[in-house]
Amino acid sequence: MNSPYHNPFRFGDPVEGEFYLHRPGLEKLVSQFLTNRIHVVLIGPRRFGKTSFLLNLLKKMSAQSHPYVFVDIFNITSHKDFLHQMLRALKSKKGWVDSLKAIVTSFPKLRPKISTQIDAHTGQPSFDFTFDTSLSSENDVKELIQDVLLGLSKLGNGLILAIDEFQKITELDDNGWLEATLRTHMQQLRNTSFIFTGSRRSVIYDMLNNPSRPLYKFCQPIEFPAFDNEFTDWILQRFKNVGIQCSYEAIEHLRKIVQDTPNYVQMVCFHLVAVGKNNVTVDEVNKALTIVVQQNAYAYQTLLSTLTATQQRTLRLAAKEGKQIFAKEFLTKYEIASGAALSSAIKSLKEKEILDEEGAGKGTVIFDDPLFAIWLKTSFGDF
Repeated sequence: MNSPYHNPFRFGDPVEGEFYLHRPGLEKLVSQFLTNRIHVVLIGPRRFGKTSFLLNLLKKMSAQSHPYVFVDIFNITSHKDFLHQMLRALKSKKGWVDSLKAIVTSFPKLRPKISTQIDAHTGQPSFDFTFDTSLSSENDVKELIQDVLLGLSKLGNGLILAIDEFQKITELDDNGWLEATLRTHMQQLRNTSFIFTGSRRSVIYDMLNNPSRPLYKFCQPIEFPAFDNEFTDWILQRFKNVGIQCSYEAIEHLRKIVQDTPNYVQMVCFHLVAVGKNNVTVDEVNKALTIVVQQNAYAYQTLLSTLTATQQRTLRLAAKEGKQIFAKEFLTKYEIASGAALSSAIKSLKEKEILDEEGAGKGTVIFDDPLFAIWLKTSFGDF
């Protein structure tokens, strides 16, 4: 009988340790780029494991004399937000007392308040600082962002600056200022390699392939790959470790239906362990997935209520058909007035980060949240 006190699966936050499946081939490739100062962009859907991969890679490289700063900008709405996230990331670094003091004391506009204490557990110095940015103008904030980036030169050689959900900078109304600023410092900071993650494929590829954009051909894009069969084997072993039998077919089925999203695979498996299933079959996976999807039903219903009728019909079309969605028969079937109306709806849904286009071919879209697609299919039945 499996223990209710130890669930072998984790979801939601980035995973590490025993809950993380390493990708040695990808780790080797990305680390080679970074150690040779080739800047990298990891591109893949949300909840696909990019952040978990990146954090585990950075910890490994840190042990090999490559210190890192990890900045999460998913929720930024302004330059001041970006600045705060940069400063928060620096503040989280332990053991960088002298270097951080050298950086923050060079920011007189921030009026830094600095304190140094000895950690009671480790005996190591603990460094803290606070800033007053409440009175900073937009120009001051922009200057401070440049100062912080320039200050990275004081953190030694081999530094890696990682920015998670990098495409968020394109949502700032600054005519590409932050993109251009990052490009300038990526050129100037000879001690620093940059690695970004992005979940909006179309946005990221425009940043990298549009000649009018500052980062044109400036980073090495890497499509973040889905797991191979080793992921299924790993899941089966995790079940086995707590005394649960699980069929290979059940996990392959689950991976396919959630578009190989590791977070959702672990979420459903967590549920199966939590409810005490001792023999996991395809049928049990379907039952668990139905429950997990319904747990999100209110959020999905609320989201639908904010959309126009054409946008809602577009989502049903995308969920049910997936490909060749501009076919005339589908426009008629889903009561969409024209191909132009469908294109307009897709554009709006992309801006809302609900859909994204897959590949270069027009007519294929993917859901940012595959569970939303499943809910749409089951909620509106067959046409």
